[in-house]
Amino acid sequence: MAAQTASPAKVACGGGLFRTDGGVRLSSGLDVSDPSIQEAWAKVRDDMSSETWLLLEYEGKTALKVRACDAGGTSELLDALDDSQVYFGGLRTKAGKFYCLMSMGEDTPAMARGRAAAHKNAAFNALDGTCDEVCGNNKEELAQKLSKVDF
Repeated sequence: MAAQTASPAKVACGGGLFRTDGGVRLSSGLDVSDPSIQEAWAKVRDDMSSETWLLLEYEGKTALKVRACDAGGTSELLDALDDSQVYFGGLRTKAGKFYCLMSMGEDTPAMARGRAAAHKNAAFNALDGTCDEVCGNNKEELAQKLSKVDF
């Protein structure tokens, strides 16, 4: 018996975020519409402002809100982190470059980690003008990576 192959018109294409069949791409479902996010990011981006970093945290399971926007460097940023949470954010380096930030604490539940991985691009896309990212799975790893970007 000859093997049957489906015609290209009848093959189901993958859905979700990475559709390649020309269909509508769906969003990750992350709500980043809180105006305070853009207001805080504008402060970090402003060279005349003292704020150098922004942290966003989950409000519920599908929305982000501002946790902190402050001046300072690595130690001040790390002091604002909790090892049981996921944080997104951004920072301005001493050289004036802007980086996205993601931190998943060691004590973060597995489901929250998975959700955050799916939301990462949406969170980073909300912060215009970034050139790269700094991500860490604990405070020590994040501190080590922050030292490489001259923060």
